[in-house]
Parts: sequence; structure tokens; C-alpha cells
Amino acid sequence: MSSEQTEAASKPSAAGAPPATEKVMISSYTILIVITVLVGLATIVLAQFMPDVTAASVSDILVSPISGFLDGIEVSLFLLILGGCLGIVNKLGALDAGIAALVKRLHGRETVLIAVIMAVFALLGSTYGFCEETIPFYGLLAATMYAAGFDTMVAAATVLLGAGVGCLGSTVNPFACGVAIDSLASVGLEVNQGVVIVLGVILTVVSYLISLFFILRYANRVRRDKGSTILSLQEQQASEEAYGENAEAADGPAVLEFTGKRKVALALFGFSFAIMICGFIPWEDFGVDIFVAGGVYDEAAETWATMPWSGLLTGNPLGEWYFNDASVWFFIMAIVIGILGGLRENEIVDGFLDGAADMIGVALMVGLSRAISILMGETGLDMVILNNASAALEGTSALAFGPISYLVYLGLSVVITSTSALATISMPILGPLAANLGFPPEVIITIFCAANGLANLFSPTAVFLPGLLLARVQYPTWLKWALAPIVAIAVASVVICTGALMVL
Repeated sequence: MSSEQTEAASKPSAAGAPPATEKVMISSYTILIVITVLVGLATIVLAQFMPDVTAASVSDILVSPISGFLDGIEVSLFLLILGGCLGIVNKLGALDAGIAALVKRLHGRETVLIAVIMAVFALLGSTYGFCEETIPFYGLLAATMYAAGFDTMVAAATVLLGAGVGCLGSTVNPFACGVAIDSLASVGLEVNQGVVIVLGVILTVVSYLISLFFILRYANRVRRDKGSTILSLQEQQASEEAYGENAEAADGPAVLEFTGKRKVALALFGFSFAIMICGFIPWEDFGVDIFVAGGVYDEAAETWATMPWSGLLTGNPLGEWYFNDASVWFFIMAIVIGILGGLRENEIVDGFLDGAADMIGVALMVGLSRAISILMGETGLDMVILNNASAALEGTSALAFGPISYLVYLGLSVVITSTSALATISMPILGPLAANLGFPPEVIITIFCAANGLANLFSPTAVFLPGLLLARVQYPTWLKWALAPIVAIAVASVVICTGALMVL
């Protein structure tokens, strides 16, 4: 929306009439509900022609969002507790003061921050599938970018494309590459992981450069002219309400002083994220056993017979964490930050509840985004799509197999949202098919990762919608902005994968 359009929308007409009615965008919640209903109706129609598809009942459709919420309850609870911890940090004014100090220090060099953050997220995405864990960063980076003179779309794109290009260029990601390699081994196909790593690095670097180009071009344009933002007036107002005070504080006289207590609180908050990331990385898969030193794992009981030092708080050592462990960790750190920040008991409780309340909408989004895949799985629609896709690939050449298999996996990734589940289900089918056609199994893994990673950038069933909500960016606006970089990344991925099929 241009600056003239924004101004016109906010002023009454010359005749004294009220301002023109603002065009309200459909929310991400409604979009997901509509898609869920359409999928349910599609199963009813397809069940008449396909015996493998079970028609969804009215109750199946209505219950699927609740089932999705229960399926993602660990993530939702983590977001609420994380929000509580952030609420305490905000009550101390540590985040506002820290952002103001950061913007002042980086004045004129904010684009460096975008490139560095994207590179870090890409590395984490490529090595262990850093994806759902990025959700909290949308809000944190939105505040920073808004204060630096950008809009919140810059923050959303930095996080989503940063981690996204890493996932689509997975190298040693255990949830993608690891499961895929194991699934191929189960049907007698050996994989050279060195080839997978090289292809993953190439995909990551190329996709990173494409993404960085589009983000920096847009970010610099918005900073020069606020009217060039792609955000609607509704989204601009929401961003201003959420992050406008930070932007004003960065340059005005009301800047919060970055005191010692605030520095300690912010350092502890950053330390909390570092430990969380460290906890999620599967260290033993990389041959690192420092976090389980002294521990003996009882496979029958699925517990540690001797408690490793890093499992003191949650019962699981770093590297074995999931969202329940992260919830325990941030709950503890919320209390520690509040006490060291000098807050009274009632202030800690109030700050925690206020922060958790801000995350309610985000937590609900997790359940809605999982409802679609759950409905497809219950009706058998996901397997029908997979079997028909594999049949379409039989007898194709390298020039055709590369693009078609990429599109197949792109569609399957929208249907089956779990990366490890998709690898487990599809690799025993598509892997031998590729081998029979003379194509190396390493490339089919790369195609799977590339397509699955791209789906995470636009699919309504992916995990980024709660993050967009934090950044005050609606799903349709994201699709409008991201279309160009997504198409460019897709074309580059297909070229790289098809070239690998022809060379290897």
C-alpha cells in the first residue's frame, strides 16, 4: 500500500463523510478451517470412486482441529510458557532497552544483522531441522527490525527463509536425511552420506543467496519509503500497536536505560535460548557424547539408569530434549530472571500471565495447522496420493524424473506434514523405483529434502503460521511477498537435483 493510499484511508472525505471502510483481510485461522472442511468434503466425493479412501464424517471434520491441538499440545504448552518468560523480561524493560541499544550500535549496518541471522538459522536448519523452534524468534526479531526502520515482513522473511533454506538443503538433519537413509537401508539400498552432504550444501548456499537478495532489496526499499511496504493498513496498525513503542524509544527521549539488571535479564534470556538449541541438537548422531557422560541408557526402560549431569533438570540430557524439556527449562528461567531482576512475587506472576496470554492465539494456531494432515491420515487420502504419484514416475528419464519427483514430494509435503513420517512412508516406495530407473538414491533424498523444505515456506499445514501471527503478518500477505523468492528457489532446486541425476 502506498503512502498516499494509507493517508487517504485514514482521512475523512472533503464532504465530511466518514473514512472509507477498511478492507479487512481474512485471518489465517479462517483459512485453515476452510481448507480442513474442503479436505473433508473431498474425501466424501473421492470415496465414491476410490475404495482406499474413507469418507470423512461430520464428526471427523469437526473433531480434527481438537485432535490437531492435542497432537501439538507439547508445542502449544511450550509457547505459552515461553510467552510467560518473555512477559517477565518485558516487565523488567530488558527487551526494549536491549533493542534500543542494539539499533543504536548497528545504525547504518542493520542489513548485516539480517545476513548473519539468516546464515545462523540456515546452518541450524541444515544440520538438525531447525523449524518449529524458530517460532519465538519471529516476535523478537519483529521488534528489532521495526525499531531499525524496517517492517515486520522483513523479520518474518529473515526467520522463515533463513531456517527454511537450511531445511531444504539438509545435510545431516536426522529428521530428514537420517530417517530417509535408514528407510532406504530397510529395503536394501545403501547411501553415500558424503554425496548427500555435498548436494545439501549446494542447495543451502544457492537458496540462501536467493533469499538474501530478495529480503535485502525489500528491506532497503521499505526503510527508504515506508509507503512501499507490502503490509495492509490493518497489518501496519497491528505492527505499530505491538512494536511501535520500541521504534519510538530507539530515537526519542524516552529510551529505557540499559541498566545492569536489564543486561543480566537479557543475557539470561539469551542463555535460555542457547541451551534450548543445544538441547534439541542430536549430539550423539554426530559422535558427541559429552552431555551423556556418566550416563547408562536402559533401552528396555527407555530411561537413563545413571542420571547424566545435563539431565538434572528435565530427566533428559542435552541432545535428547523435546518441547516438554524446553517448557521445564523456560519455566525455571522465568522465575530466575524475575528474582534476579528484583521483581516481587506478585510481579513475577503477573508478568508471566500477561506474557502467556499474548501467546494464546499462537498456541491455538498450532492445532489448526495440524488438523488438515490428521484428517487426511484418518481417511487414507495421504497414502492414495503417494501411491498414485509413484505410479506416475515409472519409466521416466532423468530430465523428467527430477522435476516430476520434485513436484510429487512437494504435494506430499503439504499432505504429510511430519518430515520423518514422510521419509518413512515414501522412501521404501520411491527409493527402489529410482534405483530401477538407474538413479542414485542420494539424489532422491536430496529431492525429498528440497521439496519438503520448500513446502515449509508456503504450505498452510506447515509450522510457520504461528510465527507470522507473532510478526503481525497475515498468511495471504506472506504468499504475495514470498511468491518470487519461492519460485526462484524452486527453479534452482530442480536444476540442481536434475543435474545431479544426470551426472552421478
